[in-house]
Amino acid sequence: MGYQSFQTSEQLLQSFFRISNLITTPLSFDDMLQKILDEVVDTMGFHRGIICLLDEDKKNLVTKVVKNYTPVEVKRAFSINLNLERHDCLETRIVKTGGYIALEDSESDPRVTDLDRKITSFYQRGSTFYAALLIEGETAGMISLWSKEKSKFAPEEVDIFLTFANQISVVIHIAELFEDNRNKIKKLLMLQEAVSQLNASYNLDKMHEITINSALKIGNADKALMYFLDVENNSYLISDGKNIYTDKENEYYPVIAKSIIRKAIDSETIIIQNHNVDHHVPPLFEGYPAEIAIPLKIKDKFKGALYLSKKLGTYSRDQRNLLDILIINAATSYDSAIMHSMLSLEAKTLKSEIEVLKERENKLLGFHNIIGNSQKMLDIFHIIEGVAGHDTSILIQGESGTGKELIARAIHRQSNRKKKRFVDVNCAAIPGTLLESELFGYEAGAFTDARKRKTGLLEYASGGTILLDEIGEMSLSIQAKFLRMLEDGYIRRLGGTENIPIDVRFIFSTNRDLNRMVSEGSFREDLFYRISVVPIHIPPLRERSEDIVILAYHYIDEFNKKFNKRVKGFSSKGEETLKQYVWPGNVRELKNIIERVMIMQDVKSVIAPEDFPAEIKKAAPQAFEMEIGQNISFDASHSINYKNLTESLANKVKDRILRKALELHKGNKTAAARQLGISRYTLIRELKKVGNHRESFDIDP
Repeated sequence: MGYQSFQTSEQLLQSFFRISNLITTPLSFDDMLQKILDEVVDTMGFHRGIICLLDEDKKNLVTKVVKNYTPVEVKRAFSINLNLERHDCLETRIVKTGGYIALEDSESDPRVTDLDRKITSFYQRGSTFYAALLIEGETAGMISLWSKEKSKFAPEEVDIFLTFANQISVVIHIAELFEDNRNKIKKLLMLQEAVSQLNASYNLDKMHEITINSALKIGNADKALMYFLDVENNSYLISDGKNIYTDKENEYYPVIAKSIIRKAIDSETIIIQNHNVDHHVPPLFEGYPAEIAIPLKIKDKFKGALYLSKKLGTYSRDQRNLLDILIINAATSYDSAIMHSMLSLEAKTLKSEIEVLKERENKLLGFHNIIGNSQKMLDIFHIIEGVAGHDTSILIQGESGTGKELIARAIHRQSNRKKKRFVDVNCAAIPGTLLESELFGYEAGAFTDARKRKTGLLEYASGGTILLDEIGEMSLSIQAKFLRMLEDGYIRRLGGTENIPIDVRFIFSTNRDLNRMVSEGSFREDLFYRISVVPIHIPPLRERSEDIVILAYHYIDEFNKKFNKRVKGFSSKGEETLKQYVWPGNVRELKNIIERVMIMQDVKSVIAPEDFPAEIKKAAPQAFEMEIGQNISFDASHSINYKNLTESLANKVKDRILRKALELHKGNKTAAARQLGISRYTLIRELKKVGNHRESFDIDP
């Protein structure tokens, strides 16, 4: 190769200028190096070229760019890093000395080593020129150019080549500074984003994905996985960011145990391995020799490691530091996620326990302190939940003492009006004329002694709920006015002319049969249909016997606190006695009986049948002792009319049963019939049949 093969001086200057200008172009560092190498090879007339730079540890020469290599040669060049200590060749010598070497014959020159000959044979080198790339007095790498033919280098050629080497060194130094800063900022932003995402997530699968994807970008890696060891259960888990594999059968462990992953976990240090330099263990993935494993530890429960590998290149100090920070934050986030999972599990368990307790409380305290666990009461609770959110009028019917007001209050507390007033009015306790003024209010001077305006309860309850208890006792005249108010939506005070809008939820209750009152004409039919949009019938206590004992225990707790006593409950026979009584006064009577027993009786720990009042004990079932034999005369000489005898005995049994039921209910045929499970008409008919229809029993109409 002679000087005549070179370009003119002007062309050389243009080439130097183009190389210098590459610093200002928006090219990546590797792309810029490729442009430089292309420029030098073409300008100086060589066939091929290569630029290698030292890694961060200054121990290995790493191929950065090549010119005119075949695909096989490219793969080989990038897969082999030359170690300055172990590999003796001209490339490493140049880097160590910081000088240059010009080989006119790359095969026979006495300076070549055995390794050089192998490289020369593989790449078909004729004449080769090597020059160190010096940055601030230190070797940063080397450039090598060669041609297939063997030729001599003129001094001018050497000078120009060294000038190119010096210029390349300056450009590389400046570009590295820019590239390092760009990469650091880019990877720091990646790290910041990853840490933010990890801190914002408690989903372990999502955290695997975030950590692995971020590590791949920071390490410029091709493959990644996370390996976890459950120390307590001695089980293994592997995640590739997309799928999770539980190594229950130890299928993957033998492979992991031979890799740098296990070394990193055991040593608790970062392990880096380039298998073409350090042949310690085979790579985990064939064809991806550049590996790094960063250990992580999640308290004392889990050990693990992040593993990365790639086909070419190494892992810089900055990459190692950033990956280490990523793993430290990942471990913290994993620990937080596990703690969150445990707390969530505890919360779920606690919620389940609360639900169980709530269910138990519902059984004991029913709904809004309405005690009841019977199906009939549960059905009522369901109705309350369904209608409470609407302003529909509700009619609550039931015997005295069944808890109609409690149901009304429960509806109010469950409704959207719960923050407003609940006003209850007992229509039976207020005389008719006074009831009208109480409900509608009056103006000053409306009647004698009406000295100032009075706000009626309908106006007072605005926005809330009003309960009209014993609505059946309202007089027909007030019923008419009340119906008008329901239809118009406003009231007019007594003696007033102003129409006042009413915003009230109406609940009505009664212990009377309004249907019968309507048929008798004592209650307006149109008002009845208006107030009974949603009827709720509260069953008497005798029809929900399963609630009797629950209620009784509730009142024991209540009166233990009130009277400072320590009664634990009832004996088994005491509970049976409670169940056998029909409770005509319903829940109110039960409460009064328990209070009376705890005040009057010297109860120790449990209440027994003998502690109850006489009317309760009398209700206990008694065996009918009928000596049938004394009423039947058996004689072998006389025949017996079987039909007449059995009818007579049956009538006597019916007589005893009917009389006993009437005694228990003090002659009340309706209550007696209800206990026997028959209609009142059937009871009267049976009494007539057995001839026991006496006036002394005919108390109720």
